[in-house]
Amino acid sequence: MQSALRKLLASGFLVSVFSLTMAVQAMTMNSLSPTQYNEIKQSALDKPQLVYDDIAPLLMQHQQNPLFRFTQLGQSALGTPIWQIDIGSGPVKILAWSQMHGNESTATAALMDLLNFIAAERQKSWRDTWLSKVSIRLIPMVNPDGAAAGSRFNSMGIDINRDAKALQSPEGRLLMQAAKEFKPDFGLNLHDQNRFYAVGDTNKQATISLLAPAFNEAKDIDDARKKAMQLIGDMRDLLESELPGYLAKYNDTFSWRSFGDTFAGMGISTVLIESGGHPRDDNRQVARKLNAQLLVMSIESIGSGAYQQQPLSAYQAIPFNRDGGIKDVLINNLGISVNGNKAQVDLALELDTSGGQGRVRDIGDLSIYAGYQQFDASGLQYQAPKAYALSQALTLDNAGYIALLRQGYSHFSGDAALLSNNSDFPVVINPKGLATTTPQRHRLATFLLRNDKGVQLALLNGQLLDLNNATLLDLNK
Repeated sequence: MQSALRKLLASGFLVSVFSLTMAVQAMTMNSLSPTQYNEIKQSALDKPQLVYDDIAPLLMQHQQNPLFRFTQLGQSALGTPIWQIDIGSGPVKILAWSQMHGNESTATAALMDLLNFIAAERQKSWRDTWLSKVSIRLIPMVNPDGAAAGSRFNSMGIDINRDAKALQSPEGRLLMQAAKEFKPDFGLNLHDQNRFYAVGDTNKQATISLLAPAFNEAKDIDDARKKAMQLIGDMRDLLESELPGYLAKYNDTFSWRSFGDTFAGMGISTVLIESGGHPRDDNRQVARKLNAQLLVMSIESIGSGAYQQQPLSAYQAIPFNRDGGIKDVLINNLGISVNGNKAQVDLALELDTSGGQGRVRDIGDLSIYAGYQQFDASGLQYQAPKAYALSQALTLDNAGYIALLRQGYSHFSGDAALLSNNSDFPVVINPKGLATTTPQRHRLATFLLRNDKGVQLALLNGQLLDLNNATLLDLNK
């Protein structure tokens, strides 16, 4: 045994294996830490929606850095530039693109963070581990017209991610052109998903969902898809250390028209990264940080080949998304009565994040769901909304508004110009679609909650006002 070991040492075999192992470990241990992230996080991007003007000055600044080779790939249907940024000179190629759906901007911010991290002077030794091994092409904001409109679609009304075969959108043609010219080994397809996805059967938000998209209806696993699954195994390990329990797998139904599935069919190891919601994180900054960390780790893992050590079971163990598992607001145990029939029900409210009206989405036993906001209404009864008619000028202060709510008025009707709101609370004027004797699905989330002592709380367009303390309740879990 010792003789065989001496022969292996003499041949250099064990030394080579040991060196390779140490190199892989060194590379994979240098992932972007939370502390480092705070140092390189690009400012002024913590907002619900990013548009081209948010990133244009950042791109101009990075163009001065010789590490980055900028090319205007083309322009959108309305003439906004679409850029590609090439980094590194290695034989293994990674293509990453963001915001092909204009209203999904989380990863665009993460790409700006990534550029800062790569450019940081203190990261020279880290860069040197992969610059000659990996070539990266980044395309931030594929759909600037949709971004400007806050829309999923481009200015022609086309869903670019369903245009991979027809290629009728200029933006889709540019993305396909970039892929065919670059011939990437790996593709990172960066999206946002709706905030209502839960992780499997849990009540946790799917803050990140991952997928190695199928390239056919049978969902076969070829070598390219296997590599994508293995890379996701590395991603899973990172996410389980950074934010355990908030990772899910996106729906793997084959989508013939989509770019991810199409690229998978072209032999590109494609990984879909979907950014989702998280408690107390309206602008998805938690998902943004995780995206930046995943991008850095992917460069390291692909450059070193570390991902190849991952078993497919790591990918397969990730639970799928559960659509609708999370609600905006849950009001539990609210008493209702219809024709003498009494019940205690849960209400799920959906809030319009663009400033519109909140609505009741579901009623009944909702104990299997979680909410971003949650309130136990035990001991309280539903009281139907009632209008206060504006016949003359009315100025509301806190005390006067609370007094009207206690009298059973939940909203105002008439000439809105007559009302001046000097209180600290929201007002509802001339609403359409109110509920009546009981809460009803799709009706507005404006009504009162009372007990035998009278009205105790007012639900005003999805916000709960405690009349006793004259405060809007913070229901975030």
